Amino acid sequence: MAQQHFPIKTVSAGVLAFLSGAALAGPVVVGNPNDGQITLAATYALPGNGSTQDGMIESPPSTTATGADFYLDRSQAEGSVFFHTYGDAGATSYFGARVTGTGNFSATTSTRYSRTFTNTTGVAQLFNFSFHVDSGETSINGTGLGFADLLLQVSKNGQAIARDRTTRSQDINGNQSCVSDDLGSLGGYMDCASSYANDASFNVSLGMIGAGESFTLDYDIIATVSGDLASDGGGGYGDCPTLAAKGDGPVALWECGGGGAGSATARSGDPFSWGNPANFHIGPTANIPEPSSLALLGLSLAGLAATSRRKKGGQAQD
Repeated sequence: MAQQHFPIKTVSAGVLAFLSGAALAGPVVVGNPNDGQITLAATYALPGNGSTQDGMIESPPSTTATGADFYLDRSQAEGSVFFHTYGDAGATSYFGARVTGTGNFSATTSTRYSRTFTNTTGVAQLFNFSFHVDSGETSINGTGLGFADLLLQVSKNGQAIARDRTTRSQDINGNQSCVSDDLGSLGGYMDCASSYANDASFNVSLGMIGAGESFTLDYDIIATVSGDLASDGGGGYGDCPTLAAKGDGPVALWECGGGGAGSATARSGDPFSWGNPANFHIGPTANIPEPSSLALLGLSLAGLAATSRRKKGGQAQD
């Protein structure tokens, strides 16, 4: 496999554009903000510094009234990419994003759940978002340059209120580094101590919502990978990308042409098997009485107080 040296693409620009509302190329949108909306997007390049391809156009996802499911598996001489990104905003809401690249590649995919909620209880309520997250991964395998980034973020009215972001990188000499950028309770999902995260349940406070007040909740999962990676093999050398990048292209092809490809993966989501309302809920943290109930309670308390005063007055006269 011919190796090309290229700058590892970071996720920052794409993530910022998506989260600010400027979607990635060719997003697929299903549903509406009032009942629940899913937005999927995916782009890739083979090799990593080649032209960007829109996965949503190349392999349109299957859709229903409330969701979409996207698969794409592409291979070229330089490398390959595999995607599985999905979402459903119906009664059993679930969504996830996964991308893996091998060889020389760059790819990113995202799923977003959006919905507008209104407090119709008649009194101010403390709202909460409870949900389950499946196991996750940010991994780089092989030698050469590699990058894997996974972002889970909950936003209220466009403002991030909970986030887990893990960014793993590998330099030309095979040294790996990792950075976490976390916010709130969701930050406990994944850390740099391991390439993998266990499935877990989370609660994110959405704050006090006034009577009749509306808010929009967005939940994003964005997975990004890039690399110029070969596996350790080929007679014990196997460092094809590193040798080529250092100007030893002929040596790389001669010494480890059969070494195969390394890979990078970023993934997370809510698994289909967990699809039930108990694992995805947005609403008040407790049932607070309606205003009419509070008024009746006040009248009852006032009546008890009056009765108590009359009894004490009678006892005093005796």
